[in-house]
Amino acid sequence: MNSHYKSFIELGKSLALSRGLIWSFAIDSVGYAADDAGWNLTACVGDVPPPAYYLRDLGTDSKTLSFINAERAASDLAPLQQRALSPAWQDFIKAAVINQLLVKRNSTGYVYQSIARPLRVMGTCVDSDPWELTLDDLQHAIRTAKAVQASGKLGDVLAGLVKVILDTNHICDAGQMYGLLGVQRVQVTSVRSRQTMSEDELRSKLEERKRVERLPSRRAFWELVRIVMTEHPKSFMDELRFAATRTMIITGLRAGEATLLPIDWKRERTYVDAKGQAAGKVGGFSSALMLRHFAEKQQEEESDSRVLRENTQPVPEMFRALLTETLERAAYITAPLRETLKLQCETGRLLPWFRENETVAFTDIYTRLSGNPFWLDIERDYFINEYRKDFDPAILRDLHKFQTEKYLGSVRKLDMAIYVFGNRLQKQMRAGETKLRFRTSTGIPIHDGARMSWSDTFLNVGELEDHIQKTTPSKLPDRLAMNADSGVVQPWQLLFLHPKRSLAEERNDGICDVTRYFSISRPDSRLVGIGLGDHDKIPSLFERYGATKQDQELRLESHMLRHLQNTELFRLGVADTIISKRYNRRSVAQSYEYDHRSLAEELEQISIPEEVELMLGEKAATVAKMIKGGKASGPIVDAFVRIQAKDGDAAAYEYLRVEADGFHATPYGHCLNSFTVDPCPKHLECFANCRHLSATGLPENKVNLIRLEGKFKAAIETIRTRPSMSIGWKNQLQHAEERLAGVQRLLDTPNGEHAFPDGVDLSIPRTRDVLGE
Repeated sequence: MNSHYKSFIELGKSLALSRGLIWSFAIDSVGYAADDAGWNLTACVGDVPPPAYYLRDLGTDSKTLSFINAERAASDLAPLQQRALSPAWQDFIKAAVINQLLVKRNSTGYVYQSIARPLRVMGTCVDSDPWELTLDDLQHAIRTAKAVQASGKLGDVLAGLVKVILDTNHICDAGQMYGLLGVQRVQVTSVRSRQTMSEDELRSKLEERKRVERLPSRRAFWELVRIVMTEHPKSFMDELRFAATRTMIITGLRAGEATLLPIDWKRERTYVDAKGQAAGKVGGFSSALMLRHFAEKQQEEESDSRVLRENTQPVPEMFRALLTETLERAAYITAPLRETLKLQCETGRLLPWFRENETVAFTDIYTRLSGNPFWLDIERDYFINEYRKDFDPAILRDLHKFQTEKYLGSVRKLDMAIYVFGNRLQKQMRAGETKLRFRTSTGIPIHDGARMSWSDTFLNVGELEDHIQKTTPSKLPDRLAMNADSGVVQPWQLLFLHPKRSLAEERNDGICDVTRYFSISRPDSRLVGIGLGDHDKIPSLFERYGATKQDQELRLESHMLRHLQNTELFRLGVADTIISKRYNRRSVAQSYEYDHRSLAEELEQISIPEEVELMLGEKAATVAKMIKGGKASGPIVDAFVRIQAKDGDAAAYEYLRVEADGFHATPYGHCLNSFTVDPCPKHLECFANCRHLSATGLPENKVNLIRLEGKFKAAIETIRTRPSMSIGWKNQLQHAEERLAGVQRLLDTPNGEHAFPDGVDLSIPRTRDVLGE
């Protein structure tokens, strides 16, 4: 054990102590925290669930262990058992987690997924303690992780942790090892090489959108629009997912911003002219609808990331009615949940409808705890169908009233589900897992051996609340308030509240009584993410409502909707300042990160006189727009500008009409040289000192150049490993070095500028010698 490892652990212990965390919490034989203790990472940083993340598992990773055992079985070796990691690895994981949370200030979700689990995987793969790790150990762990997760992401994360945790903190006795790993990191984007494409294929790429992988596929987008705009939701949760998704399509909000909308979302602005009369009377708009929301990514340096930042977004008039109808309907169907949660927050109670010392009938408490509105044995299809028509809470109240009247009359038979629920409680009582006891109407406990009559069984409310707190903490309502720059935001002030773990609806294909259910969840981005296909085990909206089998297999990332709307606003000519303001951005440059227009779409926004465009024709007009937009340079551009300054626009456009064939999109940049008579003298080796080449800054061109740079470096290294005194060897080396220098220079050239302004002018006819004749 070296001093750096000791210091890292001591720092972790001091940070944990400062937050009241128990360092050596008890774990069982497989490394899991006893009694579900461990660290509540969300509470540790003062964040508000959901979601809530915990550090409870300090044992070997089950998926990794399964893969290792499969390899051992192939070698006739005994399988390894699930076990707790060594004390040194446990301390190391704890120290890394608390350091990333409190020192690096990373989010709890990132630390849980990208720090805690990958380190457990690393500890599963090796037999050494952290300071004893060698290069072979790390390479073996990374290879195993890549095999465990087909995408290779887990192995890539492990490689990153070698750099940011092991090497940065000098944990290993072997020293710095990241640079020696020799593993291929996962590329963020993958663009196919275009060097082998034909001229027609290259020219067609003017229509290709930049970074198209960040946009939804056309089929997925329009199928999603069809679903949320025309399909009737089959459940209460799907109704909320439809509403949240419609809101995102209309506004371009992030998933977290859309699901966290406040109930008080509506803001109106009125506009008047200089005389004070309504703007609508003089051809404008008298009022505008504004959407109040909590914008993400608004934090400044050193500011508290947990504070919500309030902002507003103008709603286009064409979407005003649709958005208003969507959000007002969501507010109506969630109103009972909001009333319940407000009562719970104000009283600090789980069952605020009753006094704490009150004795309540078991039949009355059943729906409160389970959410199942059917506690009497009645025909349920009529009520389910009526409720699913509009998810009107009034139907649920009528259902409860109907059952109560039946119960007081002749019908006394209860629904089978209530018997199962009661028997499960009785088993917990007999096993001593709870202090809760069934009682008579007068409050006297019923003996365990007595024959139960559920119709005459009661529960003490105080005991029941204590039972819920201790045995089902996952069903506790989300009652913690959030801080915003405008003040405290209570959870019941949010719009998309929904039942928590409503098994009656989500698992048993029934309905949930939102008017009586006690367990209420504050919404988060998972509400939308699950609907779009983020969860493998929960059917997405595509699976539940897709028109065809192919449609049901579609997936879509929620952030793609934001990218798409941003791109469409650019395509339609909306000013970048307006786009940036709409999305709460600090600078215009951020909006261009979401700009995925093709070159052709960008050129559409550049206008030239209509008569000039008709005279020039399609190709010459395209070149003219590129020149006007500063997206092209070269000898033709220079001549155009010179003629325009000397002889005027008409002469310059006439010159351009004749020379219009001199525009080419190459894999490396734009070329404005005329090849009407002869083909390209450089055979598209534009990087070989061609003065007509201008840099574009397009990611496709950049990827091609980076790949070429790697190939030339490899070629030079290969040539140098085989030294020779021949002229051919020297020529090969010089040729490769010149091309490498050209590629690197082009990579460093700003967008729109010549890479080789003093290069060879290939438009000048070549001087022929005797041998050339």
